[in-house]
Amino acid sequence: MKSLIKITGALLLLSGTVTGQTNQAETTVLKTLGDFKTAIIDNDSEAAANLLADDALILEGSGMETKEEYLSHHFHSDGKFLKAMKREILTQKVTTEGTTAWVSTVSTMKGTYSEREIDLASLELAVLRKAGEQWKIAAIHWSSR
Repeated sequence: MKSLIKITGALLLLSGTVTGQTNQAETTVLKTLGDFKTAIIDNDSEAAANLLADDALILEGSGMETKEEYLSHHFHSDGKFLKAMKREILTQKVTTEGTTAWVSTVSTMKGTYSEREIDLASLELAVLRKAGEQWKIAAIHWSSR
């Protein structure tokens, strides 16, 4: 009986460690995405570049851009747009497996942009890779209607 209690205690301790590590990874992944959105809104291309993997792809609308293309093109207009919007996350799911994570988010965005009232349903899928101790965005896809 004592052996069973010791084994059960050890399993609970290990499962708590795995859960703690998973929650920490999920928290760090979400912080990376939050920091990326802040960098866009703040028009801080250096901070945004540090959060994107070198081979990152950004898919938006009907286009796909590399990290360099995005930072020199849509990045600036996305910042102006996001700054004008109030975003409410409706659902968000984070999945991590080893050094890969993906986050699916459904949100609404409301505000006034270019003298137009905006009320959008927005979808985001982000794929992140762990590079050393830091999570980097490898791909992000935005769509809205």
